[in-house]
Amino acid sequence: MATLRNRRLEQLLGGPIDETLTYNQVKGLIPATTEGPDLDFKRDTYGGSNSERKKLCGDVGALANATGGILILGIDEDEQGRATNDTGVDISDDERRRLRQTVYGNIQPTPTFDVIPVEDPDRPGRGFLIIWVARSATAPHAYVNENKSLLYPKRIGTETVWLSESEVAEAYRARFAGLTSRIEEAVRLEADFASRHAPKELFVLVTLVPDVPGGFTVDTAALKAFELSNASRSADAFGVSVCRFHRSTVRHRRLVGVGKADISTQYSRGACELHENGSGAFSTDISSTRSGNMDSGGRLVDTQWLTLGVGAGLKFLAHHARDRAAAGGLATVRAAIWPPARVTTWPMSQEPITLVSNVGWPNEPIGPDAVTEQPYADTVADIDDLCTGGSGLVATTHRLASELFQAFGAPEVAQVTAEGAIRIRHWHRSGQAEITRWAEASGVPVLTETLG
Repeated sequence: MATLRNRRLEQLLGGPIDETLTYNQVKGLIPATTEGPDLDFKRDTYGGSNSERKKLCGDVGALANATGGILILGIDEDEQGRATNDTGVDISDDERRRLRQTVYGNIQPTPTFDVIPVEDPDRPGRGFLIIWVARSATAPHAYVNENKSLLYPKRIGTETVWLSESEVAEAYRARFAGLTSRIEEAVRLEADFASRHAPKELFVLVTLVPDVPGGFTVDTAALKAFELSNASRSADAFGVSVCRFHRSTVRHRRLVGVGKADISTQYSRGACELHENGSGAFSTDISSTRSGNMDSGGRLVDTQWLTLGVGAGLKFLAHHARDRAAAGGLATVRAAIWPPARVTTWPMSQEPITLVSNVGWPNEPIGPDAVTEQPYADTVADIDDLCTGGSGLVATTHRLASELFQAFGAPEVAQVTAEGAIRIRHWHRSGQAEITRWAEASGVPVLTETLG
């Protein structure tokens, strides 16, 4: 689950800002704690009137447009903003649902947030509601009022203010500049990661850069947990095992998994590098030989394994970002085929890459073109959607894989759809039952018609 990472607030509360918070931890803020740019006390919950809806959305949007933070409902304050007593509020599921729906329905784009109940053991059904809001890379967030006009709040000091037109324009410029920098970071991670791969093999490389970085520490405990995770399961997509990391180690501020047990040489069969800030890179073999067909030149990319590789990489990296580094919200994701072409020494030439299908005839060309330049694709995706592994993962896989296919002159990937469905007849017969079972369990539509 996504959560808020804020060292100052965690120190004040004596623990992480999640469902493990106790009533005494929150009550411990009384009487010494004062409101700040990331902390706001509210004696009562927000009501249902238009003015109360504006207050809730203004307070949540203001934190998202600033540095993030928490709203604590159920603590009164004095004139200096100091916590004074625990009044308590209704913490029922209905009340939490109402608050969430108000935010979802009235702030665009929706920030990353949650509402956590902390029950008073002496007053069942009452206690504190903690609304945490993450710092957002998709700012500015707007409150959409009853007239459908957009108002942009921001928390400055301990107050919520409404931005002017010029301030809103500057916030949008910052958003687009941030997107450019995250794409550049994904390219940098990819190039560094690719340099350690065996050039005689064919890989799909997938990279993920969270819009708002998370954080964890690479230490002995983290490496041991990573080793146990790799030993117990493989990276998978759509119910199919794609890659297993047989050796685990570390590099500078990152965990490393490698498909081939001997890691003294270049990465082979597949690998991953998982950075402390929640970014990561993943690779797996996509050559036609994985389908049992000859590929004497090593230059044939199998469409099925390419699609599975993209899906597995997205899911694997999203789980790292969310579950290990506590990053949430959106992420910039990128996929590329590496190496783009192999240079022969005699006669001097480049061996191009060809995209093939092994669903019907062996090594049947897909698209009219062979390529010597590196195919790549990038997009933005929701980390939680990728972790869930349903139609959101399928749709993002379609976006990235289709752009890779287009480098070969094929308009889109056949195995999945832009709406997040599976085209089952475009998968190899040996895996159709397994993929269908996964789709049914995940609520993903299975289509029997073929593309075109």
